[in-house]
Amino acid sequence: MLSVPPVRPGECQVWWARPLSDGRPDALVDLLDPSERNRRAAFRRDADRARFTVAAALLRVLGGAHLGVAPERLAVSRSCPDCDRPHGRPALPVAGWECSVSHSGDRVAVAIGRTGPLGVDVELVERRGDVDVRDLVLSATEQASPDDLVTYWVRKEAVLKATGEGLRVGLTQVVVSAPDVAPTLVRAHRDDLPGRTVLRTLDPGPGYRACLAVLDTPAPVVIEFDAGPVLAAG
Repeated sequence: MLSVPPVRPGECQVWWARPLSDGRPDALVDLLDPSERNRRAAFRRDADRARFTVAAALLRVLGGAHLGVAPERLAVSRSCPDCDRPHGRPALPVAGWECSVSHSGDRVAVAIGRTGPLGVDVELVERRGDVDVRDLVLSATEQASPDDLVTYWVRKEAVLKATGEGLRVGLTQVVVSAPDVAPTLVRAHRDDLPGRTVLRTLDPGPGYRACLAVLDTPAPVVIEFDAGPVLAAG
């Protein structure tokens, strides 16, 4: 069984992979379950297929290592609250363990923790820096340059991934602190969320922005890791 650093109560690990650079996505297909393989086959672009494959396999490798289960046997649920398609927020089969996945460009992030519900989001600055999406991201009180817009985006989407609502709730309904100060949830579509939510800026490398949101855990310990060695060994 693969050995990874343990996750302690109140701790979250964020693992970073580069699916377009490491040349291994196709070698990881055997770790996926039939539903994941069907989703993988539906992608027309090689880059999209590689991101999905690495993200799904990495979650299985990490979850399996922490829970003592072979990656290909780990029961990962992705049930959607709105339909019967398996494209919802991923969930591990053991209570008290939370996870979240995000990918953009040449970055995959897998967060796994013994915390309250969590959400991770990473975005390529070049892709999300288009001012045409301002009205989809910013509330009436928020202003941003193109680069700052991406910071707003990842903070808000991390919150909505932690709640499990995703983009069923508009990003404009979530108000966060300005990009030049520590991330904080200022106001949201639900009054209970600001007091329950901790945001942490992550380090995905140059050209990217990323954020982690954790609910119901006042002072989570967040540790970031390079997933390359884990994928090679898994």
